[in-house]
Amino acid sequence: MKIFLGNDIVEIERVREVFGKYGKKFLGKTFTEPEINYSLSNLKLAPQRLAVRFAVKEAVSKALGVGINKPGWNRGINWKDVEVERDKNGAVNINLYGRAKDLEKKFNITDWSVSISHSHTDAMAVVAGYSATYSTENSSSIVS
Repeated sequence: MKIFLGNDIVEIERVREVFGKYGKKFLGKTFTEPEINYSLSNLKLAPQRLAVRFAVKEAVSKALGVGINKPGWNRGINWKDVEVERDKNGAVNINLYGRAKDLEKKFNITDWSVSISHSHTDAMAVVAGYSATYSTENSSSIVS
């Protein structure tokens, strides 16, 4: 078995500032509609909810070994390739799309574990992807 591990920590105040400055443009570029709807359903908690989702996206990109795309560099995944959702019991799960989904298939990742937390100042996420059939042949040329 191979475990693909990623983690990230985000300053909630930075997310609050970016959201305050760019508003819907920031939300639309970074988060899916369900993520936006959930995060904004409680405005008092919105910065923490957005920050922890941001951290999950970064953590998944690290677990996949590619990072997040940015201007002038497109070998990673896109922000919306990772969607964070809560199940009926409140547990956090992820849905992958686009390049993230392609990499998940390439590495034969069949399951993910996600752990999130936040304080008043920081939000953090740890993710682990599990592959029972991973081969080192799969890892050559991650970036294509």
